[in-house]
Amino acid sequence: MVNALCPAAGSRMTETIMPPDLLEALNPTWVVPIVAILVHNTNTSETGGIFEAGGGHFSKIRWERSRGALMRPDDSFTPGVVIKNWDKVIDFSNPEHPTGVSNSMANLEKAIALPPNVGREQLDFTGKVALVTGAGNGLGRAYSHAFAKYGAKVVVNDVVNPDTVVKEIRDLGGDAVGVKMSVEDGAGIIKACIAAYGHIHIIVNNAGILRDKAFTNMTDELWESVQTIHLRGTYNITKAAWPYLHKQRYGRIVNITSTTGIYGKFGQANYATAVSFPAFEPDLNSRLKNSLRKLAYSASGALSLEKVSNTTFMSIPSHLLPALI
Repeated sequence: MVNALCPAAGSRMTETIMPPDLLEALNPTWVVPIVAILVHNTNTSETGGIFEAGGGHFSKIRWERSRGALMRPDDSFTPGVVIKNWDKVIDFSNPEHPTGVSNSMANLEKAIALPPNVGREQLDFTGKVALVTGAGNGLGRAYSHAFAKYGAKVVVNDVVNPDTVVKEIRDLGGDAVGVKMSVEDGAGIIKACIAAYGHIHIIVNNAGILRDKAFTNMTDELWESVQTIHLRGTYNITKAAWPYLHKQRYGRIVNITSTTGIYGKFGQANYATAVSFPAFEPDLNSRLKNSLRKLAYSASGALSLEKVSNTTFMSIPSHLLPALI
């Protein structure tokens, strides 16, 4: 039985941020009872939960998911179509309370039976510079092509080979440059963006790897390598770009995470921990509330070649192609 607890209590850690009167009021002994219950041998069913505790109040946290919008995944599926259906995407008036990921295949069966989509005006990214990390294949490649299609200048970052995607974009009339560098060197990547185009407006922190292993067999190297790319890589890129975004009073960041970071998955303790960073974003928004307003994360359900190369996937179904994200 494994659970997580979010305590509100006075401690050596919280005394650095809490005022003295609050520290005194939030007695840590008032958190203890729920810990005792969760670890006692009479607990035979409560596992995988997240609990809050403090001031005599205990509660369990659960995820909430909107019913969402269903759209046909074909050539008529564009950002304009999503804009038209956005109110449904964010409608929590009748939410689901899931314990696992949405049933993508069941949704797909319904979606492909729908008529072609009717959308609104297309997005225009003319004059904007977009950086996509891990863009040599899969989702990153799809993001890069989309930005170029809608007018952005694209910085294609990949640790293996950004040049193929750059050539594809240029052959289609787009503007792109490649940066072959690991996200471990976030400062170097942002420096290359500024050298190429003078600005950075959009960041998609997409770079990622999988090193799946049952926790019993997990090694320090397998653990740290995934943390380095996903968690520290996102930090490195965002930290290096922050002064430019702040100065120009404009920026848009999307951090690509995974439902594994929400629900967990066997053999992916390292990955689940590394992509559990949506809470990173409210701090960024609050710090520059009046200058930067848009940060988001995407728990992508598409299959990306570079992330599944160490798994048993043999092919990617056409309706789960990254371009449909």
